[in-house]
Amino acid sequence: MTIAHNSSAYDVVVVGAGAAGLSAALSAHEDLHTDGRRGTVALLERATRELRGGNTRWSGAFLRLKDETTPVDGLADYGLAVSQGHASRAYYEALTARVPEAFGWLVAKGVQLVDGPTIFLTASATRYQPVGGGEHIVETLFDAVEQTDIAVHYETSAEHLVTAEDGSVVGVRVRTPDGRLQTLGAGAVILAAGGFQGNPEMMARYCGANAYRIPPISRGGRHNRGDGLRMALEAGAGTEGQFDLFHAEPKDPRSQVAEAVVMTFPYGIVVNTQGQRFIDEGADTVDQTYEKVARGIVRQPGSLAYAVFDQQVMSTPGYEHAVLTDVDPVQADTVADLEAELGMPPGSLVATVEAYNAACPQDRDAYDPLALDGLAATPPGQPAKSNWARPIERGPFFAYPQICANVFTFGGVRTDLEARVLTADGYVIPHLYGAGEMTGLYYEMYAGSTSVMRSVTFGRAAGRHAAAQIPAATGGAR
Repeated sequence: MTIAHNSSAYDVVVVGAGAAGLSAALSAHEDLHTDGRRGTVALLERATRELRGGNTRWSGAFLRLKDETTPVDGLADYGLAVSQGHASRAYYEALTARVPEAFGWLVAKGVQLVDGPTIFLTASATRYQPVGGGEHIVETLFDAVEQTDIAVHYETSAEHLVTAEDGSVVGVRVRTPDGRLQTLGAGAVILAAGGFQGNPEMMARYCGANAYRIPPISRGGRHNRGDGLRMALEAGAGTEGQFDLFHAEPKDPRSQVAEAVVMTFPYGIVVNTQGQRFIDEGADTVDQTYEKVARGIVRQPGSLAYAVFDQQVMSTPGYEHAVLTDVDPVQADTVADLEAELGMPPGSLVATVEAYNAACPQDRDAYDPLALDGLAATPPGQPAKSNWARPIERGPFFAYPQICANVFTFGGVRTDLEARVLTADGYVIPHLYGAGEMTGLYYEMYAGSTSVMRSVTFGRAAGRHAAAQIPAATGGAR
């Protein structure tokens, strides 16, 4: 196919500059510069230089690892279990096998990973985290990019794939910072543009009513508008993952900080605007329940809830790591006064707290905030609470507003284990790759702390496989 005159040509064009895109671009560049080759790579970033890094930049970037380079035991079984059997076992097994090499590479680039305190005071598995969260991954890998000749195009949005008559991808049509269209020829295109949580139309189409009440959890999510998914579908891609679901977190809507979560909710109660409990706050470890709590909030009046506490919660070990909002809670000396401050119907929160307190066990010796303690309560007319059922009785009392926020969407492009995009019938679309959150994997529930892990791993796989297909003799685009 003839490329338009207002064009440039590269061996590999990567769309998106989060963990997946950066890993892909650097890996492709490294492999294109072996054995005397001099291949070319372009990296497209919709955001400004200051806000670069996609969703990753704003993420805590928790990693389901037991050391810097080793996945926790049973990762594939866990991924299958939380998806109720719908996820790809082959994908999880490939992820497990490839993480050691990919994360050895990441650490060698200078990314520091630590087993430190997290927002999850109770958890089902160990987590590692970059020092400084996802921003550390982004800036460390961009430092590496800037030491190469990778062409970084900021404020540039990919709009359409360019295909040849046989369906192979030969370039991408982009919108440049001045608003003009330009065609970038490519030997391969790697789509790593995130999900569609920043696109209200797609959210309403796939996730249904009241989707407008579910904002992206961070500024980076607003750039994820589903363009990678749309372009791939236009080129014939198949899909995978649950399109009507997304990774949810409860967030303080007053705060502008990334992931303004309050993960101490198991040690209090969560009520709606009518002062009523609607969920078991202590059903499991917090890393296994926060998503269910967030989704439950959407179904409440106004899609708003409050996490309510007394002063006893302040003594919870690690409390400061589990509350990331930078806005002070609403506080009052009595439950009745707190009820009034929150604008709830008179007597509603008071009645809920009184019934809850009366149902809490009198013997509190079993209370253990760092383990499932079995301290349960079944208040009449309220959901049961399976663990950490301790009366709310020591003022001043306080509450954090909570909404459901969208970390990323589950539905995405279908890929094989080399990150090649596949059609619905399983055919490879030549020279088209996908990695990260725009590729489908998750169903029913997010497999916690695997998103950045798979983005790095399969971003690297995409970059290396794409580079391997570029003819060594040319040193340039097909």
